[in-house]
Amino acid sequence: MQESVIYQDIWEEALEKGLQQGLQQGLQQGATEGEKTLIVRLLNRRLGSLPETVIGQINQLPLPALEELGEALLDFSEIDDLLGWLERHQPE
Repeated sequence: MQESVIYQDIWEEALEKGLQQGLQQGLQQGATEGEKTLIVRLLNRRLGSLPETVIGQINQLPLPALEELGEALLDFSEIDDLLGWLERHQPE
């Protein structure tokens, strides 16, 4: 009987940890998706409609690179500026 109580405690602790990890991952994924959406919108406004291939490259960037792009785009005046930046920052 006591083994059942111990097992239940272990199960509940593992479940809680799993839920916390899942929530954290979901929040991070949501933040990354929001960052991508905002950057694409800002780039579309600054440079005109972006080709789907360029949007695909942006969607492949990790969060730190997206944050860098969010700052760098303020200096872009044409799409070649963006293309050069993406060429230098594509994930390996």
